[in-house]
Amino acid sequence: MELHLPPKPTPTVLPGEFRFAAAGLAHGHIYGMVNGLLDAGAELVGVWDEDLKKVSAFQSAFPQAHAASCLDELLDAHDISLIVSAAVPSERCPLGLRVMAAGKDYFVDKAPMTTPDQLAAARRAVVETGRKYMVYYSERLHNEAATLADELIRRGEIGRVLHMEGFGPHRLGNARPDWFYQKACCGGILCDIGSHQLEQFLYFTGAEDADITFARKANYAHPGHPEFEDFGECTAAASNGATGY
Repeated sequence: MELHLPPKPTPTVLPGEFRFAAAGLAHGHIYGMVNGLLDAGAELVGVWDEDLKKVSAFQSAFPQAHAASCLDELLDAHDISLIVSAAVPSERCPLGLRVMAAGKDYFVDKAPMTTPDQLAAARRAVVETGRKYMVYYSERLHNEAATLADELIRRGEIGRVLHMEGFGPHRLGNARPDWFYQKACCGGILCDIGSHQLEQFLYFTGAEDADITFARKANYAHPGHPEFEDFGECTAAASNGATGY
């Protein structure tokens, strides 16, 4: 068995053919998302966030991005095809609804929404507008180990995936914003971090749907943040018979 990655894809669009802008810079994933789009040949033309310090830092990394005076400036720009966002998780879906209503596709950081009502609204908007609502699951899309696993599964080296276990240890960090500790903003640990593993479970098993058969969450070590969940676990049974933890 050869353990090597396939060649990186070449750009998929010509220079100037596909322009995009960033709106909502609450999470650092925005940098990986933008770099991925640039690697694909897309052209970054604009950026907006209410926090001007975040805009300034973003422009230091991507000086080609014009700072818009407001979100509507980007939504009204006819030459922008897509908006990429890493806003506060609870704000991601409302922003996406505005983006699609403006006739643009939406590429958003995980978790793409925080409530079932937001999921239902996004599904309706996709049908009504014909636009795309796409999610950046970096632990699969921007991870060489996951890329190699995908390649081995596709080549038949592993066989049918019957069971998968995924773990997401995560650093708390020293400078987390307030929203990180508020469940209404982040959706909780299984929504925020666990969504990575659940997305991988569906993808690697080739399943279209799954039922959560067990789930729990806890706050073991952060009494100063009572809404914060520092542990979560769940099990899932996929529609094709695969199981996961």
